[in-house]
Parts: sequence; C-alpha cells; structure tokens
Amino acid sequence: MRLALLAIAVVLVLAGCGGGGKSAKSTTQTVTKTTTVVSTTTSTESGGTVVTHGRYHYPEALTTNYMKSCVAGGNAKKRAYCACTLDKLSNSVSTRDFAEIGLSKTIPARIKRLMANTVADCASKL
Repeated sequence: MRLALLAIAVVLVLAGCGGGGKSAKSTTQTVTKTTTVVSTTTSTESGGTVVTHGRYHYPEALTTNYMKSCVAGGNAKKRAYCACTLDKLSNSVSTRDFAEIGLSKTIPARIKRLMANTVADCASKL
C-alpha cells in the first residue's frame, strides 16, 4: 500500500509538470443532459483512450503525461489501473492541484488521502 501511494505521488508530480508536446491525438467532451454527466475522452499516442467523468477536465498534456508515467512499460491491466486512478482523481483533484504539486514537489495531506482512496478503489484493475 505504501509503495502504491509513493508511485501515485511520483505520477502526480510528473503529470503536474506537464508537457506541451503533441503526443495526444484528440480530446472530446461529451455532455449528457439526462444525467448531467460530463466526460472527457483523450486519445493518447499509444492508441488507447482515457475517459474521465469527474468535475475536473484535464488538458491533453496532463492526461498523456499521467498515463505515460503511470503505465511506464506496463501491460493492459496496468493501463486500466492508471486510467481508473485518473478518472477517480478527476472528481476531486483539480488541474491547479496537479500544477501546485509539480511546482512545490510536495503533496498536501488532503491529496494524499484522496490518493489512498483512489489506490484502494482501483486495485481490482491490477
């Protein structure tokens, strides 16, 4: 559990640093009026897509960097796990939170608690 938290912390820091590259193919936002759910779908350079359903809509660079850092040579199960964690985090961790973590290199206690819950919620994907 402790190792998983550390891994997520590293991923958050790396993802927060962002990159202006053209590594993502496309981003689509879909608004469903019947349930008022907004989702963001990002196609990454590796051909996979990541869908986030939370209230925060991450830019392509953040999604691509997060997935690249999190998956890092993993298989399809790890990709599903990483996509799950990003989706869960999109409910409560803003783009600004990612940026602050990237700049300060520290993770606030509130974010650490959210990460612990996210790791537990997505563990079944591994």
